[in-house]
Amino acid sequence: MKRVLAVISLLQYVLVVNVYAHHGKNFLVTGSFETPRAGSWHALFAADFRNRFGTQAYEIEPGVLYGINNRLDVELHAHGVSDDGAFHAEAIAVESRFSLFGQSSGSDREIEEEHGRVGVTLLLEFEKGLNDQPDAYEVRMIVGAERGDYQLAGNLIWQQALDEERSHEIRYALGIRRTLTGSLGIGVEFDGAFDKLSAARFTPGVFVSAGGQLDLKLGASLRMNSLLDDPIIRLALVYGLN
Repeated sequence: MKRVLAVISLLQYVLVVNVYAHHGKNFLVTGSFETPRAGSWHALFAADFRNRFGTQAYEIEPGVLYGINNRLDVELHAHGVSDDGAFHAEAIAVESRFSLFGQSSGSDREIEEEHGRVGVTLLLEFEKGLNDQPDAYEVRMIVGAERGDYQLAGNLIWQQALDEERSHEIRYALGIRRTLTGSLGIGVEFDGAFDKLSAARFTPGVFVSAGGQLDLKLGASLRMNSLLDDPIIRLALVYGLN
């Protein structure tokens, strides 16, 4: 009984603490326009779990994010994949985001809560492929807005794999998130490729923040044309180190 009460107390603490973090990781699939505050460090972890045609697989992405200044950051992360129980490293990556317009990592909470924020950010990423995986580039233009309890974000994404065919893809991602109470929120995202509109996915999610230091995001990506075809369970954690 004491353990149950302790868990309830912890959940109450998690759900009532007001959080004001700016690190550009507000969604599961969609990038948000904020950059972290200058000099701040964040530990990152993301995981995707899927079961397709009876084959279970997961992908993990640990990383670290640093705010160089209020408009520029740098992130290092790795991709690891397990397919049928065999785990292997797939890539290591470096990415950077630069705020082109707007309040990227605002400093006045009261002003931003009253008037909202808008911003445009450019993301550049290079992945070094491992274990026969090709190198790849990604460019992402991120547009976002925040007003009251609502956050909106839209991404235009260009991806280029440096394989023999030099394959490339143009994608999109859209997200909306609403704070319900304290630091508990819900949201939904849509993403896909422009040349494969029928294969688009939508991702409902739940977002929880605690103490201004830890953000947890959990959701499920489902195909618009077939909800039970290749669902993906997504988990993401952002932990402020300072």
